Amino acid sequence: MKKDAKTFHEVAERCTRFSPIEECKNCGCSNSTSSGENVSCKSCRHYEPDKVCTLDLYKEIVTNHNL
Repeated sequence: MKKDAKTFHEVAERCTRFSPIEECKNCGCSNSTSSGENVSCKSCRHYEPDKVCTLDLYKEIVTNHNL
């Protein structure tokens, strides 16, 4: 499964639980992908390097959107 910068960006744009680290204090997850180029799994509060997504959404989004 691809885990590069482009795929992280594309997955984050499609993720309904994307929550930017800098904006999320009490997990008011908003899918705020309007913030532009900083939208990435790596800038989401649900990102962990060893697992990628603590909500297990990465693989599902990659598969469902043929990324």
